[in-house]
Amino acid sequence: MGQTLVIAPNENLFTYAGIQGEEKEHQSQQGALALSLDWSEEQESQSNAAGFIKSVVNAAAPNLNIAIKQAGEDISKAQSITALLVSPEAYVVALFASKPVKEAELSTALENWNNYFKALQQHQYLFGEQFCIKLLSNSVLSNEQQALAQTVRCALKDNIKTNEILQQFEGFSVDDNTESWAKVVHFSLQQYQSLISAKNENAKNESLLNAAKNEKEGIEKALKEQHEEVKLNKQKIQVLQGELETKLTEAKKNQAAIAELTQQNRDINSELAQASGENKALVAESNKQKSENELLVLQIQQLQEELEVVFTDAENSKVTIADLEVKYADINRQLAEANAEKQNLVQESKANADENALLQLQIQQLQEELEVTFSKLTQVQQQLENVEKTNTQLKAATKEKQPDPEVVNTLKEKLLAAEDENALLVLQISQLQEELESIYVQFEEHKNTSAGLINKLEAKLSNSEDNGPALRKELENAMSEQELLHLQIKQLQEELEFYFTEYQKLKGESPDNKALSEFKSKIEERFPHLVLSEGVTLTGSANQKDLQRITARFTQVEHADKHWNAFSVIVNDRKGVLDVEFHAPDNKRVYPLSKFVKTGSNKVCDFSLLSPFTDAGKKALAELSAEDHLLLIGIVEELQTKLQQSDVQRTDATANLDIAPWPEKLLKLSTALKKLTPSPAPKPLNFKKLSLKQNMVGATNEHLLICIENLQAADISYPAFDIKVGAKQIKDKVFTEYGSLEFRELANNQAPLASWPPATEDKWGLKLVLDLPVQLNEQQQNAIDSLKEEDKLFIKELLTKLADRLHTLDRKKLKVNQPLENWQKLISGMVAKF
Repeated sequence: MGQTLVIAPNENLFTYAGIQGEEKEHQSQQGALALSLDWSEEQESQSNAAGFIKSVVNAAAPNLNIAIKQAGEDISKAQSITALLVSPEAYVVALFASKPVKEAELSTALENWNNYFKALQQHQYLFGEQFCIKLLSNSVLSNEQQALAQTVRCALKDNIKTNEILQQFEGFSVDDNTESWAKVVHFSLQQYQSLISAKNENAKNESLLNAAKNEKEGIEKALKEQHEEVKLNKQKIQVLQGELETKLTEAKKNQAAIAELTQQNRDINSELAQASGENKALVAESNKQKSENELLVLQIQQLQEELEVVFTDAENSKVTIADLEVKYADINRQLAEANAEKQNLVQESKANADENALLQLQIQQLQEELEVTFSKLTQVQQQLENVEKTNTQLKAATKEKQPDPEVVNTLKEKLLAAEDENALLVLQISQLQEELESIYVQFEEHKNTSAGLINKLEAKLSNSEDNGPALRKELENAMSEQELLHLQIKQLQEELEFYFTEYQKLKGESPDNKALSEFKSKIEERFPHLVLSEGVTLTGSANQKDLQRITARFTQVEHADKHWNAFSVIVNDRKGVLDVEFHAPDNKRVYPLSKFVKTGSNKVCDFSLLSPFTDAGKKALAELSAEDHLLLIGIVEELQTKLQQSDVQRTDATANLDIAPWPEKLLKLSTALKKLTPSPAPKPLNFKKLSLKQNMVGATNEHLLICIENLQAADISYPAFDIKVGAKQIKDKVFTEYGSLEFRELANNQAPLASWPPATEDKWGLKLVLDLPVQLNEQQQNAIDSLKEEDKLFIKELLTKLADRLHTLDRKKLKVNQPLENWQKLISGMVAKF
């Protein structure tokens, strides 16, 4: 086994690692560790351990000063390196706990620790088993220093920059599977119970200690009496010593008595010593128990602080709002590209004379749609005036008598629906006007370019009858290609307009975390493969006869609701066959995909090659989930976009890399990956909020009118879904198991179910009522059976979610007659009927 070289950011860590006295004859040395390595390439030049050791501890500038302690006689004989590492808070305490410190020194120390931490990860990734990181626990500190380290940690978490350093270290040293708040609270309660038990045990020990003290006092009292007796006996002996010569026999007897008394004294002293030992043991045990109690109290305080941190971490996510600015800049760039592509298409695409007629027909259709829209708007405005008149009459009538609440609510809903439809029609008119202007511009531009192109093609056709079929085919291809490009541009414009509108709306409303989450959800629905990054750096490359390669490192990456600080990806071109390469995931290496499929191994690590062009690559892709497929496509497209815009950073190793061929290769790769992407699993039913709109109470029945806001089910979205949950046959103030459900048409004439419209209606419109007693009769069962299967599944899932989250119902200061637990139990019983 070769010698080991131990390194640390300073000599203090040797002390806390417990190795300061193992080899006193070898003093600590000074060395330097590189701050940045090109870890994406294998270091094949490291053929011997001595060269490896020398290169690590004598790194060229820029570098980080380190302390070195030899475990052997000569540094050249060292075969491996062990790097000592502690948490940032422990590092600060170890450096400055025993001396005054300035604020600048603290900042410099934390920066040195961060540089050292990053350098260790890169070296370990590069050199594998020859470079080992030894993580020292905070328990190496004293109890006072541990308490101080906890205070330093809280201070670091309050700052965004230092909190990011803590998170990176914890992501390196702690398991990724974080516990839920319920588990944390459960563990805290267990610790609290353990503390109570410890206190009870301590009370028993204190009782025993008091008894021992009482016993000790009795022994001491008896010992004192014995001492007095011994003193008296000594006096008697002194008196008898004068008569020693004449009373030798009595003297011997007295000496025997003295010896007996001395033995008794010794026995008493022995018993006293034993009692003192027992008392000391009890005192030590009591002190130990107190220490354990203090430790338990400290652990509970730490758990409480961590629980508070869990609840306050949500506030830190506001920082991600700044990422929207990056997305907005990317969207503007994409919009500029689309406009440039549109201009190139107008200049380069071929068209025929029939397109002019098509454009005129589109203009006529838009004009007709515009007229129809104006007509609808006029009707809606007339309806709005009628509703306002009705509302005025209703207000006048309220002076005489109180109107029916359901009538008032229905009129208000119709009024709001009319206002919404009015706003929607105005928006449609504006959009149609913009489209009309755009098409007029396209008509004028194509009118000039298409005539010349068509004349050229027709001239070719007239010049040679032999080439006629080929030229006609060329003309048809040009027409098809132009139509396809027109369609693609239109789709891209619609998507970018959606992004821009949503972003402006979110920015204008000063979004909180919920609004930001909704915005990301909308993006994910429209662009499930979209990946955005703050920056891309080319860190490695290869340009050989049979292999071309680029290695890119992404920073601050987002995909849907996922976020990574950084990860790296390798793209290979092996004789024209493209693949994406990822290194095996572990605690030292960030791996973006949720599953690692091993396809190969080298002396650095295992790796996977994902390719849509080989059987092995397709097999590896088939093991990934649909979400991983979308993420992989997004990574390739983001890299292609950055390279195409020359928006990449370079290292010294890639300063002269020619990236011109790579955008086209990446486009080919992403296109092939999309063909192999499986369909994503359907999303579960979900909603944002429950609100109570009404609680009607009768003699034997009640009902709750609940509004479910932002309901998402399968591919359907409901901004506001109203459902009426009824309770029938309530007797003797005992709640019932007889429930009912009522569905009505939603706002904007949106149907609540696929089985719509129903056969029944009243003066407020169509309605579907399902009676759900404990035992269904034939008519009630037939009503359920008449629903489409998708409606049964929808209602079942909706009732399940409703029962689970009914405790979050926003009552809006409305009084609920029954406890929510009764309604929750009733709704849960309805689920089995579907």
